[in-house]
Amino acid sequence: MKPYGRRLLGTLAGAAALTPTLSSRAERGIRFWLLSTKESICFAALSMKGAPFQQPAQPQKGSTEASTGGAMDMGNMQHDHSMPMPGSAPARPESDKEWSEFNHRGAGWFIFLWGLTALIAGLQWPRRTWLRFVPPLTLLGLVEFLFLRNDPEAWPIGPIGFWASLKDPEVYQHRVFVLLIIVIAVVELLRAADRLPPLLEEFALPGLALFGGVYLFFHKHGGAGMKQMMSDPAIASSPAMQSMMASMNLIKHEHLWFSTLGFGLAAAKLFADSGRLKGRLGATLWSVFAIILGIYMMGYTE
Repeated sequence: MKPYGRRLLGTLAGAAALTPTLSSRAERGIRFWLLSTKESICFAALSMKGAPFQQPAQPQKGSTEASTGGAMDMGNMQHDHSMPMPGSAPARPESDKEWSEFNHRGAGWFIFLWGLTALIAGLQWPRRTWLRFVPPLTLLGLVEFLFLRNDPEAWPIGPIGFWASLKDPEVYQHRVFVLLIIVIAVVELLRAADRLPPLLEEFALPGLALFGGVYLFFHKHGGAGMKQMMSDPAIASSPAMQSMMASMNLIKHEHLWFSTLGFGLAAAKLFADSGRLKGRLGATLWSVFAIILGIYMMGYTE
């Protein structure tokens, strides 16, 4: 403690010792003042010796922002209706719908060109020109389009490998349809080159078209996930699920017309290749069904 501090404390102590001669009321007041002053000076002296001065704790900026941001995030979550809540059916993303519609409409253009080129080649009957090779080449273009566009989450453009993707029934069926179109294209190329055996020349394309039309009845969208959601009454009755079911019913209606036109194509081709339809009618009738199917697919919607 500094020398002036010791002198001051000594003076106060002496003054306190003289107070017994005073009256009782004045004595109590003076002694209380002197003792309070002595304690205050001692506290000040200790502070001057180097006791650290601590400021009141201030809230950290980061923690304040975090707590404020957390409250704001919770508020946003409460008002964000696009996030699926527990117990509700997840809405189908619009991008998936647009992707599927583009695929079907794009495939419709290829089928339309297939039928149109086959019609042009058939109208040249009985002449056989190089145009007869164009329709199967158009189908190979369709194969390439579907191979890259069918399933964006699966091989070759998606993260899921080829064999792993086949475990998904929808992806598996898409692969079957691509393989079916490849076989039809090869058959028609061999027919154009006059290298197709007589039995296959008569029944190959009608049989493949018939198989495609029947197999399309078993083509399902949604897979096991849709069945699992439909088993829950709370989810099945939700507006999102009702909208999804309406979309599925529309898809079934579209596929029904795909199959019907495919059956017409198969029947017309069978009559032509078996000799029941002769001349230009036999060479062109089946292609009209292909053109109609392509035009119908151009307006595909879900």
